[in-house]
Amino acid sequence: MRCPVAEAPVAEQVVLGLGSNLGDRDAHLQAARTRLQRATGLDIESVSPIYESLPLETITPQGPYLNQVLLISTHLAPRRLLDLCRAVEAQSGRPRDHGPGLARTMDIDIIAYGSLVLDHPGLVLPHPRYTERKFVLLPLQSVLPDFTDPVTGRAIEWLVEACPDASAVKVWSGQEAVPC
Repeated sequence: MRCPVAEAPVAEQVVLGLGSNLGDRDAHLQAARTRLQRATGLDIESVSPIYESLPLETITPQGPYLNQVLLISTHLAPRRLLDLCRAVEAQSGRPRDHGPGLARTMDIDIIAYGSLVLDHPGLVLPHPRYTERKFVLLPLQSVLPDFTDPVTGRAIEWLVEACPDASAVKVWSGQEAVPC
């Protein structure tokens, strides 16, 4: 399989998942959206409500995540888009060597890149575990109710119903706790 070219010939509809559970989580999401919007080569078409969920698969005690899905249109090839997402994470204070299961100021995942199915070192599309995470599926359903999984062809309604994630995921009220 050939690697995708640097620029896609036509704009692709891409789903990005954002999450933060360190510091001012809402401000981190807002800053990431702003940085992405200012980036050359993409336009944000739709933004999901913010959802709050407890972290999954952690190795340290940590607070809840705020999660959001962005629907974007881009001419950037998948690898270039991934590089941009990593740069935005770094600008948010996330070190590149930050291991899985640790709290983070910003996490940006490419959930789906059009109907592309890709399995390259460091980049698997669609995201290999998105169907197991309600904190991705619920916001995805809110911005793209006609989404179908590029691998299985299953509709988003089916993916939500079949999701094995039993954790509580709720629309965030917008109120950060204020310490006494």
